[in-house]
Amino acid sequence: MNILAIRFARLGDVILLLPALASLKRAFPDARLTFLTGHRCAPIAELCPAIDEVVAVDRIALRDGPILSALQEMGRLVLDIRRRRFNLVIDFHSLRETNLLTWLSAAEVRVGMQRYKAPYLRFCFNRPPIAEDKSLHVAEMFGKVVQVLGAATVPQLLCVPDDLKRWAIEIEPNEPRLVLYVDAPVPERIWPPERFAAVANAAVDKLGAVPIVITSKQGEHLAKRVELACRNHEKVASFTDLSIPQMAALIASARLLVSNDTGPMHLGPAFGVRTLGLFSVGFPEHFRPIGPDDRFMRANPIERIETGDVIAAVEEMWATAGPGLRC
Repeated sequence: MNILAIRFARLGDVILLLPALASLKRAFPDARLTFLTGHRCAPIAELCPAIDEVVAVDRIALRDGPILSALQEMGRLVLDIRRRRFNLVIDFHSLRETNLLTWLSAAEVRVGMQRYKAPYLRFCFNRPPIAEDKSLHVAEMFGKVVQVLGAATVPQLLCVPDDLKRWAIEIEPNEPRLVLYVDAPVPERIWPPERFAAVANAAVDKLGAVPIVITSKQGEHLAKRVELACRNHEKVASFTDLSIPQMAALIASARLLVSNDTGPMHLGPAFGVRTLGLFSVGFPEHFRPIGPDDRFMRANPIERIETGDVIAAVEEMWATAGPGLRC
């Protein structure tokens, strides 16, 4: 059996899809599972052992580049998909173009998730649509899609390659780590860096932990603010320009992750690392960390989340958290 799953969008969406793909692989263990996604999310999908092959597409270049070049690239993609002769195609994204690609695949079984109040090209599918339920967590909704195919939802741990494991472990070896992801795509989702610094101080003083601060390249100034505000700044390790696999390896090596509401937050649960998510304008009902012992706090504006409450939660979660790098 040859299966194609389609999902673009952001890093967090793709990470939250992985348990459903693992469930699909368990239901059809002899099948070859191919995942079509955006080029920025492909590196994290490649860490998922349930996926046999990742096909990456630069949708931004297709959208914003020269029309002729975009048409040629789309034509090549359609021909490639048809050549692979998929038996089952699942459209987890359900844009018009992914609907059409599902139809053009000529797969024997074509299944789609119908997004809430969004266009849906019914003729592209030969199975009833699975309507998006906005009351469910995103990961649960993806699980609902594969359940109609007989796949029971299972948790999924990503796996870090050995070379990245060694790289992560060599950073402050033999010390328990608290990872702080202090960045986010919009300012409204960024808890003040000075408060992350207070959490880092408490981690050093009370837990004997090594704080590791992570941001994107664009968020380098946030990491600097944490360091300046931290009286234990010499014990803080900051990383501001990591590849996705490197960031995944560092988070996987942690005992606990504290993160703003953004895609990298979901790497904690994906590796079985206990995670505390800090929310403001986002919706924890849909995007909270999904580990059984994970927690979240929410206030809008985000500054209303009290530092003392975060430190208390960190201490409680730390007491029963396991070591990092489980896979």
